[in-house]
Amino acid sequence: MSETDVALEHFLRWLDETHRRTFEVTEGQASSALAVADSHRLAIEVRPLLSPSNDTQWVAARHRLEDQIAATVPTPVAVWVPAGAELPAGEPAASEFVEHVRQTATQSAPLERSYAPLPVTLFLRKTGDNGSVVSATGGLNPHWARFTGRVNGTFDLDSTQLHRLPDGEEHLGALIEKVVERSSKLAAGKWAEIETIDAWTVQRLGGEGSSTIIAVPTSDAQNMGLTVRRNLRRILGEAVPMLRGSGSELTALVLVGYYAHLEDEGATIALRGFSPALYTGIDFLVLVTDGLVKPLIQAPPRVLSFP
Repeated sequence: MSETDVALEHFLRWLDETHRRTFEVTEGQASSALAVADSHRLAIEVRPLLSPSNDTQWVAARHRLEDQIAATVPTPVAVWVPAGAELPAGEPAASEFVEHVRQTATQSAPLERSYAPLPVTLFLRKTGDNGSVVSATGGLNPHWARFTGRVNGTFDLDSTQLHRLPDGEEHLGALIEKVVERSSKLAAGKWAEIETIDAWTVQRLGGEGSSTIIAVPTSDAQNMGLTVRRNLRRILGEAVPMLRGSGSELTALVLVGYYAHLEDEGATIALRGFSPALYTGIDFLVLVTDGLVKPLIQAPPRVLSFP
């Protein structure tokens, strides 16, 4: 199953759950599909926000991991890798990763969204005795202010191995407490390692098919905001005319994102910078990322008013 197949499955399930319309794909080729509910036709185009990688070694390594997962996990799954994270390479890293995915998948209900807890290390260094601040790089950077007033001294926190925290406050709160506790034992110039997890989303898929890793190389994730804006303009220019000319009653453009969390997505901001004329006439324009679906435009009221 390809990334676009996974995104299409998510979109159709979202359409059923949100609008109570069950569409089934009757035709599909590459990134285009036609779905039908009763006699009503829905033309769909699915596009990744980042272009497919030209790194043949990375692509081959991803396929090997997908094959290992398929051989171990009894049901097809999708693994959503946060942008910037490196796929495990070599042994025992690859086998340990596959085992984490297997355990998560076998403990999950069909279509459930969970995460594989991959061990990572944070590095905390005390740079001075004055002040009360932690300068964080990586996954904890958005939360640096929560350390202010809780540490004695000045610290650098390298959390570049951390790309996605589990949902909710519980894990983040416990991790912050651990950093604060370790900081109290450090002298200036000393550093400490703090073990935690990186949460890679795992979902059991419906039906049959192969397992899929939805990811991009770390190099392709650099300057992602600029790349997404440029690619989105190109995608709208290519896909929207195809949808308008499809002759279907309903149309949908489904975008595949690689964000760590849905709230981190940059497609909405990019879309606001474009003229609405670029996507006028499209009934659904949605983003699928981290196993979730987000509509980027409001569907017209007429869209699902047919009997």
